[in-house]
Amino acid sequence: MKCVVIGAGNAGRPVARILNYIGHQVHITDQKRLDEFAPKYQEILLQMEEEGVKLNLGNDVPQDMASFDSAYLSPNIAADSLVWNQVGESGMKLLEHREVSHIVDDLIDIDIIGVTGTLGKTSTTHIIAHIFESSGYNVWKCSSRHGNLLSEVIVDGIIKDHHRKCDVAVFELPHGTSRLMSEVKLKIGVLTNIYPEHLDEFEDSLEKYAERKLFIAGSSEILISTPQCQSYLEPLRDDIVYYCTQKGQCNISGTLEDNEITVDYDLTSFKNPVHSLSDKGSFKTGFKLKGYYFENSLAASAVALTYGLSEENIKEGLSNFPGVSGHLEFMGIYCGRKTHFDTAFVPEGLVSTLEQFSNGKLIVIVDNPDTTTIRDKFKVGETIGQYADVIISSGFNETLGGINMEAAGEVLRGVQNPECQKIAVEDMIMAGETAIKVTNPGDTIIHVGPGGVTNYDEVKRKMLLGIERGCEKYGKN
Repeated sequence: MKCVVIGAGNAGRPVARILNYIGHQVHITDQKRLDEFAPKYQEILLQMEEEGVKLNLGNDVPQDMASFDSAYLSPNIAADSLVWNQVGESGMKLLEHREVSHIVDDLIDIDIIGVTGTLGKTSTTHIIAHIFESSGYNVWKCSSRHGNLLSEVIVDGIIKDHHRKCDVAVFELPHGTSRLMSEVKLKIGVLTNIYPEHLDEFEDSLEKYAERKLFIAGSSEILISTPQCQSYLEPLRDDIVYYCTQKGQCNISGTLEDNEITVDYDLTSFKNPVHSLSDKGSFKTGFKLKGYYFENSLAASAVALTYGLSEENIKEGLSNFPGVSGHLEFMGIYCGRKTHFDTAFVPEGLVSTLEQFSNGKLIVIVDNPDTTTIRDKFKVGETIGQYADVIISSGFNETLGGINMEAAGEVLRGVQNPECQKIAVEDMIMAGETAIKVTNPGDTIIHVGPGGVTNYDEVKRKMLLGIERGCEKYGKN
């Protein structure tokens, strides 16, 4: 089949690659020329060309449209556009995302564990994968730590034969990936929570955003979630395994005290057969992490128990789990200041992160909350202000590039605490340097913001460069 993919953006690229991989002749078009794409996307497009995809960039539609058998139009192309009209008039087959998703489902013939939700996806994915790896499984793990666009990460893994080399797959599934994965059958699905986020992509409707997340209810053989999602899920199915931090209130619950986690589970009332080695029990093991890692470890324990791993396997995995880069990450002590890095940016996530730092003076560095999504920066500042003694707000958009000091100012205007010192800076280098200037040995510095997700290495590098400069100038203060 000769296919044209119209739109070389985040949706079109993985579709073109997977169609090419299974043997179709694929052309991809876009209004933008190659040099108008960001460098990292230029690299992907050139890699696609090496794989056999024909690039036709700088044009919406190829001149020889009649020569194609089918077309895939990226979802951001307006339905009343000239492109849609041309495709419709051509009479060619229109490929929908469901058909592409069926292709992915046919290709991946190992068990898939999928994790979606607003918060906790990445760390939950990593804890699950670590438990399985500790149990001897060869795990294909895909999370935002492997790339910001998970659809491309998954397709890249297929092309590299990870689905043939591994025993089980553990995928983080952000809302943007749900199109590619909408028809993929999951052995176990996890829905961590649903909070308002990315609503500008859903006509400011939480219901429409939740609907996108709820694809996992129909895709999963076993579904695991928190009571926070109960009202969304119960109309869809009645065989959900719930986990929570309130002891005895869910199928899987637990406590965390003195660096030990206790997990209690009761699956006796679960209607859908699971593979648990025991229907009911309790176990305790060491756990050196804190904060949201605790709740996410219960989600991972629920997955492992329902999949059939033993208590000993789970205990070993939890006890030696090292954490995830950018998630309550301890970066070190710089001229006496304890320095941490986190990627929280949704208000509920900021609370979960910042409440871990209640002792001593806290300095919060926040990168511009806007990415390709415009966020409520006032609310971000209001939330941080409840915990911070000093807030340093950067105007640099770490995803798109460019400085927007109005965004930095909007964060600071949200701070309601009159005792919180508010500082706006242009970028993360200046933020790091300023953090040292306004602190003393023994104080705590923490980064939060979406730049740690979309551009982790670069944001961390710039922040540390600024901190090191600050130590040279002010470290002896």
